[in-house]
Amino acid sequence: MSSTAVINDVLPPTVPALDVSGTNWAIFELRFRMVIQGKGLWGHFDGSTPRPTPPRAITPASHPSTPVLATSPSTAAAAVQVPIPSTPTPTVAEIDAWDRNENIALSLLAQRIPDSTLVVVSAQTTVKLMWDKIVRDYTYKSAFSQANLRQDFMSSRCPSGGDVRLS
Repeated sequence: MSSTAVINDVLPPTVPALDVSGTNWAIFELRFRMVIQGKGLWGHFDGSTPRPTPPRAITPASHPSTPVLATSPSTAAAAVQVPIPSTPTPTVAEIDAWDRNENIALSLLAQRIPDSTLVVVSAQTTVKLMWDKIVRDYTYKSAFSQANLRQDFMSSRCPSGGDVRLS
């Protein structure tokens, strides 16, 4: 029996589909972020949970096999020092878990964005890069939509003899 938690990979119906025009960007972004945070996957969107990387293999170029001649005590100390990784080496299971969560995050994102947006962002290599592009594009579209709505409202007039009250 596995101790791995299962993440529900379906968004609730309270998260609206993002309108291609961006008119519902503000509520989409708020509800989507809240649900993703609740699923513990927001780090894949904001980049705070980067993919664990295995250490690079030591190559002869980075650690020559020929002895280094020390010309002073400081170069002698530097010649024998090997850098120690500052973080523990991730296991294959940790990398696999991150990859699985990245794929779940991608699946959740794809559920509520327009097909045209999905095609555009699919060229990005991570969910974070996809999300950053969506935020840039739809923040602009949303501001444009708000400006258009304001302009339409400001140019509206009550007809002569008309009543502005709702019946």
